[in-house]
Amino acid sequence: MKKNYIFTFMLTLCLIGVSFGQEMLLNGDFETWDDDATPTSWTKAEAVTKSTEAHSGSFSAFRNGGSGTKDLSQTITGIVPGESYTISFWYKVTDGDDKDARIWCTWKNGSATIYHVGDGNDRSSDPLRGPQDGYLDNNGGVWTKYEVTVTAPAAVDAFYFEVRSYSNSLTYFDDLSFVKNATASLKKNSIEGFATYPNPITAKKITISSNSSDVKEVSIFNVIGKRVFSTSFSGLKKNLDVSAINSGIYILTVTETGKTATKKLVIR
Repeated sequence: MKKNYIFTFMLTLCLIGVSFGQEMLLNGDFETWDDDATPTSWTKAEAVTKSTEAHSGSFSAFRNGGSGTKDLSQTITGIVPGESYTISFWYKVTDGDDKDARIWCTWKNGSATIYHVGDGNDRSSDPLRGPQDGYLDNNGGVWTKYEVTVTAPAAVDAFYFEVRSYSNSLTYFDDLSFVKNATASLKKNSIEGFATYPNPITAKKITISSNSSDVKEVSIFNVIGKRVFSTSFSGLKKNLDVSAINSGIYILTVTETGKTATKKLVIR
């Protein structure tokens, strides 16, 4: 069994260590600005300013309090129905009321809005809206990554990438990304709507979700290939307690109906 764990872990490292796909979002790292309130190439950038408090590089986009819902968005063209895409971004909330930031994306068919799940009224299972109609975890005011892989629905030709911030929040966004996954193996093995957050994990809990209520088999491996955590659950999502795992770098694997998703985890 130990040899199998090591093989699985090394294979996973190979898979996540190779860069798949094509980045389609422009200036997602916010390194280019038309002026201090206008990041280049963004369709909408409400109430944000250029900040040197960056996740990587020199700059991020910062929402410094104020009232109302403010959007940071970009329309991405050239979407191919049936193809797999990975959406990710880093965020940090240093003040607010735990309802401070969201992902709020949709697909487009010309000018028409196409929701990833349903008609937009029931967002409880939509990883692109909230996620799941919730809010991003403030996670103690540290940089945190949200990432999800989805398949483009039929008859879409564009994607509306949007993150939101809310009244009185101090919210940073950086390293936003929208990647078209290039290999058939990724599309075949990816779990529809798979998402995990937060990452890094600082409060000893991680949320795992997908678009399906089918059983999810969850394992976490350490850097020498030893499985240090395993569980299973049914349902769209679940908060898992990983307080028994020491700080460090790990590999998460989730299997659902014969499909497997992997991700590198950082536990602090």
